[in-house]
Amino acid sequence: MKDSIISQRWSGPILLLIFLCPPQVANACTCAPYPDDLEKAVTMAYAQGNGIFEVDVIFLGDVTAMRYRTRGSLPHYEVTFSVRDRWKGSIPDIVSVRTNAGEIACGYKFKKGNSYLVFAHWDEQRQQLATFLCDLTRSEAKAKDAIGVLDHLRNKQRNGQ
Repeated sequence: MKDSIISQRWSGPILLLIFLCPPQVANACTCAPYPDDLEKAVTMAYAQGNGIFEVDVIFLGDVTAMRYRTRGSLPHYEVTFSVRDRWKGSIPDIVSVRTNAGEIACGYKFKKGNSYLVFAHWDEQRQQLATFLCDLTRSEAKAKDAIGVLDHLRNKQRNGQ
């Protein structure tokens, strides 16, 4: 009897608390914010060689192969690209880039046969290029403005400006 009185007394406040404080969805991938202005963000990635926006290579390429790997601490994909254009860094015509498996681990979701503008950094520990969800990497279809900015920056550099 005593247990049922206690449970009745506290059931109302507990239910109220559940409705007032619903559980929050956790997102394990937290990105340092790039500037809201795409031109400024792309310019920073193009120009800076170290720091929070470190990017060693920027290229446009077609995904020709994807290999799922489990060695190391996180499952990941090694994505092979046929490079069509380059804006930063020296890379061969065929290049492999690592990304974690799954968006919760900040992995970028590539699809074989599609084209992407890739912003990647050199992962010194793993000795390979890597890109993640937090980078400016995007499908070619969504990269027209960024490609325009990169073309402009490359032309300025070639003309010594």
